[in-house]
Amino acid sequence: MNFSNDKTSTYLAWFGIAAMTAALAVYAYLGFFSRYMADDYCLLLDVHTGDVFANSWNKYLFKSNRFSNLFVLGFWELFPNNVAFVPALHVILWVAGLFWLLNELNKVFNLKLNLPVVLLAAEMLALFSFFTTPNVFQILYWRPGQVSYLTPIVFFTLIAAWLVNLVRRDKVTLSLAFFFGFMAFFIGGLSETLGALHIAILSLAILCVFLFDKSPRRKPALTLLIALLVGALMALVAMFLAPANAVRINDENGSPALITVLFRTFEYSFLFLRIAVTTLPLPIVGVLAISSLMTMLLLQNQPAVKVEARTYWLFLLIPILLYGLVFASFAPSAYGQSYPVERVRFPAHFMLTLMLTSLGICAGYVLSYIKFPSFVRYVVVALAFVSLLYPLWMTRQPLATYEFRRLFASRWDEREQMIYDMKANGEQDLVIPALDGYEGTKELDVRPFFWVNQCAAQVYGVESITAISVEEEDVLNFFSE
Repeated sequence: MNFSNDKTSTYLAWFGIAAMTAALAVYAYLGFFSRYMADDYCLLLDVHTGDVFANSWNKYLFKSNRFSNLFVLGFWELFPNNVAFVPALHVILWVAGLFWLLNELNKVFNLKLNLPVVLLAAEMLALFSFFTTPNVFQILYWRPGQVSYLTPIVFFTLIAAWLVNLVRRDKVTLSLAFFFGFMAFFIGGLSETLGALHIAILSLAILCVFLFDKSPRRKPALTLLIALLVGALMALVAMFLAPANAVRINDENGSPALITVLFRTFEYSFLFLRIAVTTLPLPIVGVLAISSLMTMLLLQNQPAVKVEARTYWLFLLIPILLYGLVFASFAPSAYGQSYPVERVRFPAHFMLTLMLTSLGICAGYVLSYIKFPSFVRYVVVALAFVSLLYPLWMTRQPLATYEFRRLFASRWDEREQMIYDMKANGEQDLVIPALDGYEGTKELDVRPFFWVNQCAAQVYGVESITAISVEEEDVLNFFSE
């Protein structure tokens, strides 16, 4: 491909970056209103009491097969008020990782794309993934969902970018291969959903490098990719064999048969794609429009030759790849005998965004070979400009939650100070005002023996906590707002 970095496409790219940065900034800003809820309290106990290695082992035996989570949470807990700034940090790190990865691929394949175009693509992948996921709160702002379904994607994006960089510069060593294997094992232990997806992606990458790359990069690339695959496989096996799985599989007849899991996964994957197509028409059109129109502009000065025949096969191959990757990410949930809940579907939405972007690029590539009248270029520029306005409209979705999030954070802070004051006065059985849960995330309950209340009581060092509902007219008696 002979990409053109003319002023028009560059200006459009910068405009798109401004629009997408604004939308991503809204998502990042709302993170500062995040507070501890539900499972957070129990996880805080595991992090702050005893040895994190021993607690991780006990968690692996009796609570959950995810053996790496407490180490990540323990690291974040080294920083004050981390629950509020870590969401924004995830947004920044993910976009930075995507930009690094795409820029490295840009250099490897000598695409000669300028940096604004690469940054635009990186931001688009992150933004549309957040926008299309059905429960961005549990993915970005609620710590248990974040560390299981967003953190692994961020980590693997950074690892993938580093891998391409090392291979490109021929800096691969055996010690690095062992390190990559360990990192894949550690990251895989954050979530079986992402573990299965990463294994599928790594297997495809190894196959492609083995079959199609005949350059000197082939051996170092295979070395690191195989190291990652071995680590990811070891993590998935460790999670599959975890004694705590007995708690998570609620079937009187035991674990489901393989054929049952396969049929369920086929059904769930198809259902996901059908729901996505029927409920997300505007985001799908937005991704396709931005990627195809920008590609047309970037390829405007290419030589007048025929489209490569294999390009047409990509229109069939990309949907098949999408279905296969969704299948891989849904398989653990099918084994657990349920359609993936909202937060578990986030990796599939990222794959959906990635594949739609790829389809748009292919469509733009094919359309760029058609000899349109000269005025069509102005039409394409106008349509690209309108498409790049869409991210600004997308900010309506997160901004609609602003007032609730702000008020919840304010009242949560005041209630926590209330707990400290009551404890300082010698009270051990606390009765405090309840707050509303949000997006399926449980808050403290009226029952002091409820598991969230018990964990919260231990975190604050009191005997019990009871959260009572407060009538609207009495709210100001407890809170300043």
